[in-house]
Amino acid sequence: MTGNKMNNLALKTGLAAAFLFGLSGLASACTGVEDNAPEISETYVDETGQFHAVGADGWLTFGLGEQLVYFVCLVDNENDYLIAQNGSANDEDYELYSRFEWFVVEDQLFFCNQVSDAGSQADAMDFAALPRADQANPTLRGCGVDSQAWSALRVVKP
Repeated sequence: MTGNKMNNLALKTGLAAAFLFGLSGLASACTGVEDNAPEISETYVDETGQFHAVGADGWLTFGLGEQLVYFVCLVDNENDYLIAQNGSANDEDYELYSRFEWFVVEDQLFFCNQVSDAGSQADAMDFAALPRADQANPTLRGCGVDSQAWSALRVVKP
């Protein structure tokens, strides 16, 4: 990697970490917020070049001209999902609730924003009404109502 690319990557990683740290003081409508970081807390890049900064207080997606913020409400590391409130400045589904699911296969981390428009935290957690994403073939399908491919994440190393 060239020096400019390394510096740019380090800057984006540092900005993501600073942003997540800053989220801790902001209010959210989440109930039952717990001090429990997702086991996948890290800064990543996906196959489209979008960056994802995941931490105890939020999930930030940025790059390719957009920035999406999700405030973490609940983390279930045992079942590999988290519930978050969508940021008020997000282009779509703002202030609604999302469910992010993840799993690892052959050392590859995949994530799916299985629910993005639930009316409440409880609705986002309703696996009977909104079933778990299908993990059978993550590179082709299984995520969301349209059964799209899951997103593959790689850790960003400056």
